Amino acid sequence: MLQERTTNQMLFKPNKYKSLIIKVLQGEASPEEQRIANAWVDKNPKNKRVYESYEALLLLTHSKKVNYDTEKAWEKIQLRIKNATSRSAPKKSILAGKRKTIIRYASISGIAALLVLAIAIFPLLKSQPQMLQITSDLALSDSHSLPDGTVVSLNSGSVINYPERFTGEFREISIFGEAFFEVSRNTERPFVIHAEGLDIRVIGTSFNVEAYPGSDYVKVTVNTGKVLVYPSGSDADAQTSGSYLTAGEMATFSKESAVILKGTNDNLNFLSWKTGILTFRETRLTDVFKALESKYKTRFTAENQNVLNQRLTARFENETIEEVLETLSLIFNVKFEKKENEIILLP
Repeated sequence: MLQERTTNQMLFKPNKYKSLIIKVLQGEASPEEQRIANAWVDKNPKNKRVYESYEALLLLTHSKKVNYDTEKAWEKIQLRIKNATSRSAPKKSILAGKRKTIIRYASISGIAALLVLAIAIFPLLKSQPQMLQITSDLALSDSHSLPDGTVVSLNSGSVINYPERFTGEFREISIFGEAFFEVSRNTERPFVIHAEGLDIRVIGTSFNVEAYPGSDYVKVTVNTGKVLVYPSGSDADAQTSGSYLTAGEMATFSKESAVILKGTNDNLNFLSWKTGILTFRETRLTDVFKALESKYKTRFTAENQNVLNQRLTARFENETIEEVLETLSLIFNVKFEKKENEIILLP
């Protein structure tokens, strides 16, 4: 029994995947977190046994949302153990004493294993915080404060998932869409963002993340401080598999190849969706239209190709797309036609 106890304790040695396993079993994991968990379980038989042990305990509690009513879950475990003990009590039987001893020993062994499992896992289940979600309106960008004081500005149509309180080694959240982060500094507990196959780790800095599910790429642009980016699942060698970015730098991550390209950010308008300001300095109209498409969520089609190479120097602050088009029409002597979500540069 002593050997069995030691083995179980080793099996449940704390590691970074515990919280993730619980989230998966409770149905709270994002698609990206589910993928990471599946890869970890398939990695070796020991990981699979750990996962199955967690699953067994959750089945004993008859509740997927253990963290919502932890006291009841614990009472159910105790009742299960009590019932098992009652069933193992001596009864009148014509069986030989040796056989009764074997049956009793088997029952007690099962109870002991259940106790070891419950003691090892339940404190973690009990401490699991509830996951929360923030969704930004399709027409607006919003700012929110997280439990650690980090401020997140969400672009329209974006989503973040985060716990009601941060526990464990990291402050972890996930994002789908675009957001600007002003991370509260904490050297003891780094802030980690899971973004469509790319992980972003910081201590305290500000940066923009663009991680739309329908896009082939994830983009990270640093405003202040220092950021580490690396492919999801490579936490152990993040220092070697990832790249450090400093203020003025950006990284583009390919979801297909998992390759990270690092470079200098030359886009003056990467935060225009947040600030409402568009700045152009001798910028070709082709690039002006790209910036307008990003900010106003529209699409430009040019029937007049001759004007695309002309350059614009201007600043627009909180102006509507109609006001911007009117200015461009006056400067370049062109006409635009708006059809639903498309703007056509007429010949």
